[in-house]
Amino acid sequence: MQAVEDCLGTIQRLQPRLKAFVTVCADEARAQAREIDRRRAAGEKLGPLAGVPVSVKDILNTKGVRTAWGSRLMEHNVPAADHVAVARLKDAGAVILGKTTTPEFAYKLLTDSPISGITRNPWNAELTAGGSSGGSAAAVAAGMGPLSLATDAGASTRLPAACCGILGLKPTLGRVPHDQVPDAFNSFIHLGLMARTVEDCELMLQAVAGPHPSDPYSFLSFEQKQSKNPRIEWRPLLGNTLLDDEVREQCEAALAVLREAGAEVREVDEPFENAEAPWRVLQQSNWAARFYAKLAEVEPKIEPGFAEGIRAGGGYTGQQLLAATVKRTELFRKVQAWFARCDLVATPTLSRPALSATHRVDEPITVNGKPAGDMRVAWAPYLNVFNLTGHPALSVPAGFTRAGLPVGLQLVARWHAEADLFAAARLIEKARPWATRFPPEAA
Repeated sequence: MQAVEDCLGTIQRLQPRLKAFVTVCADEARAQAREIDRRRAAGEKLGPLAGVPVSVKDILNTKGVRTAWGSRLMEHNVPAADHVAVARLKDAGAVILGKTTTPEFAYKLLTDSPISGITRNPWNAELTAGGSSGGSAAAVAAGMGPLSLATDAGASTRLPAACCGILGLKPTLGRVPHDQVPDAFNSFIHLGLMARTVEDCELMLQAVAGPHPSDPYSFLSFEQKQSKNPRIEWRPLLGNTLLDDEVREQCEAALAVLREAGAEVREVDEPFENAEAPWRVLQQSNWAARFYAKLAEVEPKIEPGFAEGIRAGGGYTGQQLLAATVKRTELFRKVQAWFARCDLVATPTLSRPALSATHRVDEPITVNGKPAGDMRVAWAPYLNVFNLTGHPALSVPAGFTRAGLPVGLQLVARWHAEADLFAAARLIEKARPWATRFPPEAA
């Protein structure tokens, strides 16, 4: 009960400034915590997450609790059933604190929405917490709860995790089943896990992973043998040309920890096609499938940027859509070939630290003070490619810039080799600990 009360107190104190939550379930959380305490006192067997406070991104269904998708269109939506991963968290004994903020329908790399305002970074409130799971990242980073369940369709867990200095895991496609995607066979939308420590992240994955009838990819799950003294390919560029100097410095310092522990780290400098173009076609087609036919009706109630994406998705031809799926296959085979000669791929999570909290979604970014172009192409080129290929990827806190901003290192493994990601992250965590360091806005 005390853990839940502590988190609720922190939420009450920090929510007005950070806006990490859109809905707080204080009464329900207290009732769950009291019941767990009663069962513990009675000597009953409890789940592995018994009493652990957890938040849930506000696009994942929660029974009896509003799931608004950051939009006025869904502002009064109350699901009748839990998402399968939420149900598994509850079965493991987790206490649901509430729903974390997301931009409208999780469509952008920043977190602000018409119903929740701007979510701010706990390390510097003038900066974004990232998106689209910015509320989840801000909540975990600021101590509003140790775990959060999020999503990742192209960046949405790893990007805000890097901005906020926590762990963000995109498991193998299907490792955590997703029963809300309309097209399960062509999906690239993953569940995402956020935590402060490697141990907590691993426990959370164990609680929510496993087959489910709704997700065909969930039946492919198997355990990979853990690699010893892994071979790591460090790819500082992946379809981009600019990388912040301090980001590179901190990532390479974290990789030095792995090298000292026996890993073979080899830098790779070879051309790679930015995956944003095919990803954009597939993602915007998803939005169009849901809203294009009624765009005239919904457009007055949604953000212009989201409406523009829906309109673009509705304009693609069947051949363009098929070309994007063919490109997805090409990318998968290319990445698979990397793992014939290495065990892990390492990249920066982002090309630069967090942007301004009020940065416009269509505003170009700069890297090292130089114009870099489109946000998805230039800030997060390392991320959506692994949504398309399905490989597990973990953003690990690598260090801090001289201005005190977090830097993330992305580690990528073979399908179902999350154990390799955790093993490497654990070494970095031990040598360069981050979990005991709390951001200024949480003080």
